Amino acid sequence: MRREHTRGRFQSKAERNLAHGLGEVRRIASGLELSESLHNQACQLFRSAQNEDLLRGRSIEAMAAASVYGACRCNGQPRTLNDVTDSARVKQSRVTNAYTTLNTELGLPAQPMTPSTFVPRLASELDVSDQIRQRARRLAEASESTGATTGVQPSGFAAACLYKAGLEQGWWLTQSDVAEVADISVVTVRTHRDTIDELAV
Repeated sequence: MRREHTRGRFQSKAERNLAHGLGEVRRIASGLELSESLHNQACQLFRSAQNEDLLRGRSIEAMAAASVYGACRCNGQPRTLNDVTDSARVKQSRVTNAYTTLNTELGLPAQPMTPSTFVPRLASELDVSDQIRQRARRLAEASESTGATTGVQPSGFAAACLYKAGLEQGWWLTQSDVAEVADISVVTVRTHRDTIDELAV
């Protein structure tokens, strides 16, 4: 009876799907502590996906998560696919496929994610000084200008920049500390740190 009552509130399956999808968008955006503006943009992306019949053959949960990720990418927000799928109720591969469809079919003005955009967020989570944050950002930007960050996970490279900046400033950050906040391996931190050392930026 409860299920039938819930169904009775909506005139069509499309309305039910929209309500469910927007609820998922709201839940994920809230978990990521996104702004109201980003939340609204993610909702609009989901509506557009439904209007363009992109939900066919895809789960509502995956498209909702992809809409949140798409809104973040379009606004240069430092959120990884892992960040979004951690809050989603669906596998990352399905979110990736849904995002690819969104990006292709809607022509999203997605901005490239760079290590320097991730530095402030990771620095905040690590509670480091402004000097370390600023130095890490300079390291990231200098590395980006050489092309050394092309094809790498930006959050991982940002973590390595913070690790190196911390060492330079005498602030003891362990590789495991920065790896944990960036959701990467310690080996990745070391690899990117070695790249930065070779660049001598």
